[in-house]
Amino acid sequence: MASSTGIDLVPGTEIMQEDGSVKKALIPRPSQDPHDPLNWSTTWKLTVMSSQWLFTWISVTGALSIPPMFPLLGQEFHLNNNQLSLLTGITVITLGFANFIIVPLSNIFGRRAISLVFSVLIMLTCIWEALATSHRSLLAARAANGLVCATSESIPVQMIADVFFLHERGLWTGVYFTGYFLGAFLGPVMSGSIAAHHGWKSFFWLETGLSAFAIFMLALTFPETKYHRQPNTITVASPGTVSGSEESDFEKQVSGVVERESENIQMSDHFGSGRPSRHQYMPFRAPDSRWKMFIIRDTWTPIKAFFNPIIFWAGLMLAGPADLVLFFCMTESVVLAAPPYLFNPQQVGYTNFAFVVGALIGLATAGPFSDWVAARATRKNGGVREAEMRLVALWPYMIITILSLVLGGLAYQRQWAWGHIVVWGYALGGLSVTTVPTICIAYAIDCYKPISGEIMVVATVCKNFIGFSYSYWIFDLAHASKNGWIMSAMVIFACAVGPALFAFPLYYGLGKKIRVWTRNSDVHRMEEDI
Repeated sequence: MASSTGIDLVPGTEIMQEDGSVKKALIPRPSQDPHDPLNWSTTWKLTVMSSQWLFTWISVTGALSIPPMFPLLGQEFHLNNNQLSLLTGITVITLGFANFIIVPLSNIFGRRAISLVFSVLIMLTCIWEALATSHRSLLAARAANGLVCATSESIPVQMIADVFFLHERGLWTGVYFTGYFLGAFLGPVMSGSIAAHHGWKSFFWLETGLSAFAIFMLALTFPETKYHRQPNTITVASPGTVSGSEESDFEKQVSGVVERESENIQMSDHFGSGRPSRHQYMPFRAPDSRWKMFIIRDTWTPIKAFFNPIIFWAGLMLAGPADLVLFFCMTESVVLAAPPYLFNPQQVGYTNFAFVVGALIGLATAGPFSDWVAARATRKNGGVREAEMRLVALWPYMIITILSLVLGGLAYQRQWAWGHIVVWGYALGGLSVTTVPTICIAYAIDCYKPISGEIMVVATVCKNFIGFSYSYWIFDLAHASKNGWIMSAMVIFACAVGPALFAFPLYYGLGKKIRVWTRNSDVHRMEEDI
């Protein structure tokens, strides 16, 4: 790690205050326009965040909630386990790759227009799912639903980058993850209960109603957040206690411009008191004149980011725990609806409460624990924080991930009492999926803050591509192997735990070397292009 003398302030290395807080800079710098989203009041920022949070929750509940209904769907359409799991798998794969289309579209036409259009399309696909009368029709509807629900994996991250400063985005990205995973975990509870009493079509009609509500909610509470401001030097939010030369070096690094120490940059007069204009509430706006640049950049940058070792590793660390939970979701009906458990769809759905409990514990502990670990390491390092310092916090949660896989696989194969499956498999899996990805994605964003959206695209593609493959082999492998479910669990163990071993070289120097190698990359200047 760097020492307090001769500090090399590459992206991901930060000077700390005496009280332990980060020396924050307002990046990007807000303009003098009261309608600049960075100048909006806290009330307006919370309004747009709440709107996208609820829209994400509604989208995810419809897309990822059908496993408890597998017995009913299998009986009606005469489907085997692989065909049933493909109903989830096809949604997962389209969820991932649709972001290559949605990200440039939202940069060209705006977040509001794309959110409104896709919310209407979500409602139409829910109607299609409810009216499907064959397996082929339902499968196509599920694919289409995944395509349009992909807004839940890109628009919120872009909105956070539009409205909040760099040093605030980690917190609000965590809030976004909360809505996403609560949708994935509570949706099956809803679908199982509704399907058991009113049939599987009723769940999709409920989702149709929720999607219709989302259309009106977005129209009323989600103004346009994309805003183009002229490139500027940064404004340091707090003078700090570092020397003048170190402060100047810090500002050069994070802004990419040279600024005299004596220069006095005024804060926006409207900072914290702005609000959206009527124009920002227009449902549609003229396409951005730089549309060709956005198409090229937003298609090429995720591909470029994919080959960055830190970003690719963070994507795999999101994919491992997320697809661990997907494994349990795909198999819960097959295991729990069969002897000796004989659960009905409602009972299968209720087991997903275990994911919720684990997820909430993880969300309450991961952030504070990783911050405490990083702050402690920073004090030992003379007040200089390196991005890799938070990686130490991974290991307790990786142990929990291992326990979830090993004990969950054993409980499946040896038919332990259902409580063991729910506690050791589902609850610990829910805890894993809200902790390990949070720490690893936060690490990648610390290193490459201006491309937080592209980092999420890479992570989502990794997660959903691997998850889609599960549709084709988890059941066949479990049935073909003499070790049954244990074999499937161990393959997933390799996918989830194997990448975690690379945290060691990243922590012990490789991560800092990669950041030094990429310090002059144009990705650090992309904040100016929006």
